[in-house]
Amino acid sequence: MNPNDLTRVRRHPERASYDRDLLMDILAHGFVCSVAFQVDGQPFIIPMTYYNDSENIYIHGSPVARVVDTLRSGAPIAISILELNGLVLAKGLPSNSINYRSAIIFGKAVELLTDDAKLSYFTEWIDRMVPGRKENTVLPNEDELRGVSAFKVKIENFSVKVRKGGPVETRKNPELWSGVIPASLKFSDPEFVSDPAIPDYVRKFIEKRNG
Repeated sequence: MNPNDLTRVRRHPERASYDRDLLMDILAHGFVCSVAFQVDGQPFIIPMTYYNDSENIYIHGSPVARVVDTLRSGAPIAISILELNGLVLAKGLPSNSINYRSAIIFGKAVELLTDDAKLSYFTEWIDRMVPGRKENTVLPNEDELRGVSAFKVKIENFSVKVRKGGPVETRKNPELWSGVIPASLKFSDPEFVSDPAIPDYVRKFIEKRNG
């Protein structure tokens, strides 16, 4: 994808990418996005879980939530995803930074109006979160489906930005330490379990994500 005035990265453009495969990889590793929107000139930003396929990113919320009213209105929104990969400690204070992969998707939401469409989204969402879970969960009934609003945003206008590597040193003081502290999302053994026998699909998920 070629950048436009909306998606073009202006600060450190050498870190920018508009590659769809890279975006899909970032989305595949994440669980939470931030949805930015505006109501009567007041900006808001809400963390939300998401699911995506090759064409759309999907989000959901309570029908009485402010963000749902905005999504339903067709107003433009921005969706942000951040993957923290390390703390970058440089010798000079202005050069301290983080290593990360990030993405922003711009668009307008389209509501999933039928129970079948919402059920399909929710089962794919939970199976994307923990593979194998959709066969091991109680599906929602009609009232539960109607108590949640779900939307899709076409993945069309987006930008990706990545920082990696060591500190950019502008100070040469040999007595000061500099380097990168790597960071990653790790999962622990389940808590508050209904049964101490942890299902294989849960164990496999933890091992794969941590390995």
